[in-house]
Amino acid sequence: MPPPASTSHSSSGTPPIIPPDQVSKEATRGFLSGAFRFTAISILAHVLLQRVHPVYRGLTLQFKIFIQLSAGTLGGCIFAEKRVNEYNNMVRRQQRALDRSQRAWNEEMELRAAMERREMEKGSGKVAEQV
Repeated sequence: MPPPASTSHSSSGTPPIIPPDQVSKEATRGFLSGAFRFTAISILAHVLLQRVHPVYRGLTLQFKIFIQLSAGTLGGCIFAEKRVNEYNNMVRRQQRALDRSQRAWNEEMELRAAMERREMEKGSGKVAEQV
């Protein structure tokens, strides 16, 4: 299935929407982490159910494999989303910190400029009094 027209080159010449490389890397790491975790849990559940539950033992091999793969995929999707959200929140926090730092720096520079103007005014006032 092709991507929606809004994300591919359209007749208007708009560029495609491509996620940043770091977001893709974070999503991949999250997916792999979640897939391994959920697959490990589902394998343990499989071993337990295979021993104690007669209905589960009666399922076909294909269906059992489908259940294992589904659990891994679910875990991967959940953890990928979680990891991307954490990354986005971290980037937002960093950006807010940079903005605060920039505002503080600008305020400090304004105060220094105001102090220099006052000193210049005082200095020029003293010079005028001496003349």
